[in-house]
Amino acid sequence: MREKARIQRTLSLLEIIWQQQPDVRFNQLISNLQHMYSAQNDGYGKRKVVEKWDSGDVETSYLDFFYLEDTEWEAFLKSIVRQEKG
Repeated sequence: MREKARIQRTLSLLEIIWQQQPDVRFNQLISNLQHMYSAQNDGYGKRKVVEKWDSGDVETSYLDFFYLEDTEWEAFLKSIVRQEKG
């Protein structure tokens, strides 16, 4: 069973980061953070796909963080908080 206390720690970190960017929507915040994490971790979670359109195939990508461990995400959020305080 996963540690329940991680939930409050993660939410508290997200709150600190979001308070520093109050004009950002919640899902925008999460998306921005995921892109930052991916960029700092060799493209973690980036999935390339080809969409079929009438006009032809279009290559695109999206981020999939399903398997990212909470401890890794929490450490990343802590680093963001430290950077913004620093």
